Amino acid sequence: MEKKNILPLSIFLLIIVVGSGLAYSIYKGMNSNTQEDKDEEQPSVVIDEDWLSLEYEYVGDNLWRYAVVGALPNPCYSISTSAVVRESYPEQVVVTSIIYRTDKDEICIDSIQEIHEEGEFQASEEAEVSFRIE
Repeated sequence: MEKKNILPLSIFLLIIVVGSGLAYSIYKGMNSNTQEDKDEEQPSVVIDEDWLSLEYEYVGDNLWRYAVVGALPNPCYSISTSAVVRESYPEQVVVTSIIYRTDKDEICIDSIQEIHEEGEFQASEEAEVSFRIE
């Protein structure tokens, strides 16, 4: 091999090695950040029942937040939502929405009434949550 070809070849190989190392470190950095984001951010869970759904999430320090969203058939109906935590391990939590007619003698127009009920309850992170409509 000629001496004048060794210098460009060495520079070319050095650039490839440095570029590969840089690309690998960027790739590892992107994957580690993605995994940390997944660990820090707990996704909310959604349970769909008929025309209502319960969305809940654990926020930390044994605190859970939930929201019941959906629609009622007309303004004559109302909703009441509560969460009951049963003493067991892991705790069994039942979020219950009771739908009732406000005035049976009243005539209501048919228009969908959007609802959004929020609440929170205390339970361990391993609690099992269920949703019931009455």
